[in-house]
Amino acid sequence: MFAIRWFSHAVKKRGEKVKWQRRKRAKTVNNLVICDNKYNILAISDCIEGNHHDSYELIENVQNMLNSMEKQSIDYHLSHLNADSGFDVKSFLAFIEQMEMVPNIKQNKRNTKKTEQTYRYMSDYIYANRFKIEVVFAWLDTYKRILVRFEKLAINFKSWLNIAAAMINFRHIFN
Repeated sequence: MFAIRWFSHAVKKRGEKVKWQRRKRAKTVNNLVICDNKYNILAISDCIEGNHHDSYELIENVQNMLNSMEKQSIDYHLSHLNADSGFDVKSFLAFIEQMEMVPNIKQNKRNTKKTEQTYRYMSDYIYANRFKIEVVFAWLDTYKRILVRFEKLAINFKSWLNIAAAMINFRHIFN
């Protein structure tokens, strides 16, 4: 089982892929993170400007992340992808099923304009394990270098995210 979620960072300096986000009243940058059921960070997306909707370039970013998981010989086929209702987009659900994964995504109540109900697989037991990615984000927030983005180049910031992910995975595996 894998979990996916957006990770948002405040930005102190100007830089690449940085935009003003009105609801947070700050310049922000977002990254997608995929972790497994054992709290290991498997893939991190490239930096995405913070002013976009959650489904902005979602399929392209997840495709790149799944490609990097294949390069690492991580088999994700026939596994559950656990996500919140922000990922309830028809094109994304079709993409996940095309990639031979089982989407376990809570239905977004704002998308239900029809009176007829269509059945979609949703396991509450598996969805209850979504807190694991929140724990991973809490571990990532312990590193001030990535809590607030100080780098101007997006590739440098992603490198710091990868270093923090490697430290978390190392600590979790060997501790």
